[in-house]
Amino acid sequence: MFASLNSLRNLGRVAAAAACIALAAGAAAAQERTLTIASPGAALHFYPFYVAEAGGFFKEEGIKLDWVDVGAGSRQIAAVAGGSANFAIVGMQPAITARQNGADLVSVASLFNAYAMQLVLSNAAMEKTGIRPDMTIDEKVERLNGVSVGVTGIGSTTDVILRSWLKARGKDPEQAITIQPLGNPAAMYAALEQGAVDGFVLGAPFPEQAEIAGIGKVAIDALNDDIPELKDVPYTGLITSGSFAEENAELVQKVVNAITRAIKLTADEPQKASGFVKTYFQQTDSALFDSFEPKYQAKAAKTPVVSPEAYKKLIDWIAITSDAPPTVAYDEFIKASFAEKAAADILK
Repeated sequence: MFASLNSLRNLGRVAAAAACIALAAGAAAAQERTLTIASPGAALHFYPFYVAEAGGFFKEEGIKLDWVDVGAGSRQIAAVAGGSANFAIVGMQPAITARQNGADLVSVASLFNAYAMQLVLSNAAMEKTGIRPDMTIDEKVERLNGVSVGVTGIGSTTDVILRSWLKARGKDPEQAITIQPLGNPAAMYAALEQGAVDGFVLGAPFPEQAEIAGIGKVAIDALNDDIPELKDVPYTGLITSGSFAEENAELVQKVVNAITRAIKLTADEPQKASGFVKTYFQQTDSALFDSFEPKYQAKAAKTPVVSPEAYKKLIDWIAITSDAPPTVAYDEFIKASFAEKAAADILK
């Protein structure tokens, strides 16, 4: 009798405990916020964002990410401006251009501080142009004629950086070369492989893979070549709409906090950060990834804050390819309060 009563009491306690656990899990799930991130596909110039997700920092802030690969940067911008995505990890240049044209876009955190783009040309195009790796940027651009080059989209960073190399040296891109928008990086790589284009502009791992496969060579490397107009120009950032940032300030702060924790972890434990990022490139040969990853980690943002001085350099670079210089002021586009708070609290 007493044993039966004790058994019933124990069962009751187990059931009550299970109910409490279920309620706690339900409450946690209810508090978790899913955010849609517009992406162009995996690229190392989003370094701290990957560390933040793989390291569990977003999850600890109560955030779940829903990744949507939309291809070119211009499509990422359209997704955020149109409200189908909450954020985009993208070059700040197309976002500023869209802001100039009336889109309600702002940057809340810096991700990468160098232009990690490379012009790859087929072996035949390298021979045709006479470009050699040891040439200066001026010498390379002088020889860049009569070739077709794939970019993700017109107005995207891959497009603008290609045009800027030519325009900064007095050449008309429309006359010198053929620029072909091809969408996502995989399509661009396939186009070079099949001979549909003479080259493409992309970041890792595609240039390195092209060289390993023997289908092309890096002709211009913005990460390593001495290109004066790109010196200290910030590249990618976390972009959202101004209205979303204003209406969801606490949530945006959590997102920026997670990125800032990733920046700190990368500085404190670089090998651990590298391991997190590597999980996003599982189709890339492990040894190949290990060979080029360190130079990208070195250029990842050391702070989420974009300074007015860095922003001025970015505007000056954008002006090279613009019919009219951008007039978007620092405070209009850079919502620095989120990054400044995160940096003060976390990067001590």
